[in-house]
This record gives sequence, structure tokens and C-alpha cells, in this order.
Amino acid sequence: MKHSSSLYALTLAAASFGGLSAASAEDLDKLTVVLGYIADVESYGAIYAKEMGYFEEEGLDVTVIPAGVGIDQVQMVASGMATIGIVGPELILAGIDKGEDFKIIAGQFQRTPVAMTCRQDSGVEKPADLVGKRLGVKQIAAAYGDLFLGKNGISKEDVDITSIGPNDISLIVADKIDCMITTFAFSEPRLIEDLGVPTTVISIGDYGMNSQMNSYFVDADYYEAEGSKDILARYMRAEMKAWESYFADPKAAAEYIVNGGFSDGLDVDQQIYHSEQQVDYMISDLTKENGLMWLDPAIWVETAENAKEAGLTSTVLDTAPIITNEILEMADAPKY
Repeated sequence: MKHSSSLYALTLAAASFGGLSAASAEDLDKLTVVLGYIADVESYGAIYAKEMGYFEEEGLDVTVIPAGVGIDQVQMVASGMATIGIVGPELILAGIDKGEDFKIIAGQFQRTPVAMTCRQDSGVEKPADLVGKRLGVKQIAAAYGDLFLGKNGISKEDVDITSIGPNDISLIVADKIDCMITTFAFSEPRLIEDLGVPTTVISIGDYGMNSQMNSYFVDADYYEAEGSKDILARYMRAEMKAWESYFADPKAAAEYIVNGGFSDGLDVDQQIYHSEQQVDYMISDLTKENGLMWLDPAIWVETAENAKEAGLTSTVLDTAPIITNEILEMADAPKY
């Protein structure tokens, strides 16, 4: 069923993002990238590079698949339906734990945007402040909520925990809970503040749970195949060119995405907020020294340990042979 759903989505995406003529496409190397999220500013690099012809300039015919219902990035890359997948690193590691063989070639975020969001008037500014407070834990994030508390020396008995739905901000707005986890730094805080409640955003990455969200990965056999590294380097070079325009003007980048109609229902103010906030999560000392999307071995060790503790993998995977910065080096990733 997943194969048929993904094929249907692939057809829709190809139509939505346009395509090259049969004649011009014959001379280009074809590849498919499946995004980690819907086509919004988070995925600006691939979208803008496609629309501006940067992929064609690199000799590539790229099909861009937005995330959505029926889209399983790990399964699509494993089955050969997609060349490059973009998804949370824990899911890639879970796939490897189940027997898949992947190579991770880039990571969009240097600091995870996954966060705990608190009412500012709760006084919670760090995990230790949760003692005696009311914490809403999303049902789908229960394992990570437990892990976050445990890593920060907080007993579940010392916190009043309420299970909440995946998109429920009503309880924190109504002052029924003080904090909620997990949230996305660019999403729920903005929605909550729009309803008149100032927030404090606490990145779980600052407290033992960092990861390079939106990791770019490929099948390991494809990675080692003749000519593949050159194709991947050309892909990343084109995407980096797009990201350079984003860093030059994040507000304009958000407006481009909204006005382009790549996803229905995008709010321009929210996308501008997202775009401007996203900058700080994409850059670090490593990106300033080596280039955008640089993979940090220390973060990957941390991620592998947390994946095991959360029950996503059966063992702590050795990430050293899984991640590589070779493609980013070949692409001469811009430094920010």
C-alpha cells in the first residue's frame, strides 16, 4: 500500500513542480528527492533550485516530492523510488537498525528545532524548573518526553503530566498546562503567541537531545556506484545556491514560497517568522568553518544514544561509517 500511495504522490508532485521537455531531459542525470516536510520555507533549497533552473545548470533533471500522507522517506529511498530522502535522523537510524543500508550526506539543522514550549508566566526557563509544574506531553512524543525528563534528572512523579493531542495548543492557551513537549520552534510558539500568550521556547538540543533534523540520505549501494558521488555533489551545489539566496533575505524567501503556491494554506506572516527563526538553527561554528549542512560526528553519537534510549533502535549504532561530509566538500558548500 505504501508503494502505491507514494507512486500516486510522485505523479502529483511531478505535475505540481513542472518538468522538462522529453528532448532536453535526455541529456540530464535524473534523480528524485523526497522532502522532509510539506513544500514550505523549510524546504526552500530544493524548491527554489528547481524553479530557478539551478539543477538543470548542473546537468540534473530533479523531481521534488513533498512530504505528506502516504510518504515514507525511508521506505522510498530503500526501495529505489527516491534517490535522496530528507527526514529526521532517528528514522534513518531506525531503518538501518532494521537492516537497511544508508549513507547520510548532509544535515539541514545544526541544532534541532524540536523544543519544549512554555507559558512565559509559568517561570519555566530550563528543565529543572519543571518540578511541580504541569506538563502536556504529546501522545506521539511520549518516549521522548520521558527521555527528556530522565536526561535532566527529573522524576515523572515530580511533574503533573497530561497527555495531549498532536496539534493541541488549547490547554496551554487556557492555562491548564504550563509547558508542552514536543513542539517545533517555528510553529506552536507562534500560534500560541498569536492567541495572546507569550512563550518561552526551550530547545531539547540544548539539554542532551540534539540532532541534525532534516538529514539528507541515500542508499549506500547508490552512494558507492560509479558516478553517483558526482551527481550528488552537483545536486547539493545547486541546492546550496538556492540557500544562499535564502540567507541573503529570509523574508523574501518566505514570500516567494507563499506566493508561489507550492502548498495550500500557507500564512505569509507565519512563514516569515519561520524563515527568520530558522536561520539560527541552520548555522554553527562548523558551518562557518566548513560549510552549510555540515555533519557533526558528536551530534550523531548523541542522536544514536538517544534513539536507543527511546526504543527506536535495538542498539546504539556506530554512526561514524554512516555519515560523510565528502559530498559537501565536493560541492564546496558555502560557509555561514
